[in-house]
Amino acid sequence: MDTSDKTALGLLEQLRTEKVELEMLIRGLEKRLGVVSGNGESDVSQSNTPRVTVSLDSIPVGFFHNLSQAAAAEKLLRMNEGHPLTTNEIMEAFRKSGMEITGKNSITILYTALKRSPKFERVAGKAWGMTEWYPEKRKKKDIAIDGSSEDDES
Repeated sequence: MDTSDKTALGLLEQLRTEKVELEMLIRGLEKRLGVVSGNGESDVSQSNTPRVTVSLDSIPVGFFHNLSQAAAAEKLLRMNEGHPLTTNEIMEAFRKSGMEITGKNSITILYTALKRSPKFERVAGKAWGMTEWYPEKRKKKDIAIDGSSEDDES
């Protein structure tokens, strides 16, 4: 083994040590901020960018300032990509952010706003996700409405 190989092996070992230390620091910072990493363990085969979600308990005051309920729900769901939330969970996040929620029908009003928007998809009978997260379901709806698929148009 020549000196360049020994140097490369030494560098590799140093980087591995630093990687372990950095992962511990990242986990500690995520815990302090209330942010949950979607990765669990770091795996080179997974994406280089960890999937980070915002905990519903860590929503800061004013997070949804001047947003409609639909826009605020979209912002919340996009921060938790691929994780649908129930109407009650969305409403609770709104309340924690200090969003002014008035009236005894607030859940019904939020449900209606989400139901009317094509951006949201009701999944598993209880939760809301972004329509773009479910392209197969959207295609089935489009086929049912059109009576044909987009592939038939060519």
